[in-house]
Amino acid sequence: MKRLVAVLAASIIGGACAPAAAPSPAPSTAPSATVAASASAKTSAAPAPATIKFGQIGGVSDGAIYLAEAKGYFKAEGITLETQTFQTAANMVPLLGTGELDAGGGAPSAGLYNAILHGVKMRIVADKGSLTPGHGYEAVIVRKGLADKVKSAKDMKGLKISIAARDIVPEYSLNEFLKTGGLTVKDVTVVPLRFPDMEAALANGSVDVAVPIEPFATNTLSAGVGSLITWTDKIVPGEQTAVILFSEKLAQNKDVAVRFMKAYLEGARLYTDAFDKKIPDKRQEAIDILSKATKLPAPLFDKMRFPWIDPNGKVNVESLDAAQQYFVQKGSQQKALDMSTVVDPSFADAAVKELGPYK
Repeated sequence: MKRLVAVLAASIIGGACAPAAAPSPAPSTAPSATVAASASAKTSAAPAPATIKFGQIGGVSDGAIYLAEAKGYFKAEGITLETQTFQTAANMVPLLGTGELDAGGGAPSAGLYNAILHGVKMRIVADKGSLTPGHGYEAVIVRKGLADKVKSAKDMKGLKISIAARDIVPEYSLNEFLKTGGLTVKDVTVVPLRFPDMEAALANGSVDVAVPIEPFATNTLSAGVGSLITWTDKIVPGEQTAVILFSEKLAQNKDVAVRFMKAYLEGARLYTDAFDKKIPDKRQEAIDILSKATKLPAPLFDKMRFPWIDPNGKVNVESLDAAQQYFVQKGSQQKALDMSTVVDPSFADAAVKELGPYK
């Protein structure tokens, strides 16, 4: 175990430079007895109870998890979900590698891929947020004091730009944005910051540009401390920004892993009904649940942009490969991985077989 932890620590230091945030328990919303009974009725026999420790970021791409928990989908599968909050998924990697976390969700990173290269077994198993057109839930925002001078990427040379961590997928998308102005991340100062801290950093001038996800992007724009340059679905359309990760410990327990996936995809389907199909009653129900889970005012959900969360769990493998090629070229990832050894769609496929394809 000591050797494994040492390997994981080396991988993270080499591939994801943001300091690890100490995990803190996140409360979950218990489903009502009526909802639990309704969900339980879907199965002929009660599944064996299981507890899953899940790492999350606390952004809008956690929406399917919040909905699945509140609606009793996890409970119907016999699963008790224990959530912990992290700054980025890169900070989850050591705990996923040792099995102290069973699953997690967030942006893939060079640290994740380096750990896998060192023999640590983890799997990307489902979509958790992607930038399909119209689903750009990540924004490039310039502070108000520079809004008259900084209109596009070409104006950003030498500026201080904040992202959640180094060597994660959002750094790749930032680099792609800067390339539209003839620049790269080497031409700016990248400042890792927690998403909730970006608004204050723009307001006090400690950073010039921030790249927050929702709901932090809309909050920042509404506060008037920054001006929008672009939403990143216009820069990297279809980018796989966030994924669900399984530890090898959970992956080996296929019954529990598939039950988790079924509940998660039921949450993703309610999310899609609410925010893509905009079915009125489901949208209101989802907003009520997410407002309570995130402690955000309900009217904010009518202003926010939402990521695409595939209701069948499909992962954009080509996008993941493009990001890892950036890490390799930069030198933060030792060598490229065969993505077919990292992405395992079998759990989502098994869940969809039981649930039926989403329509």
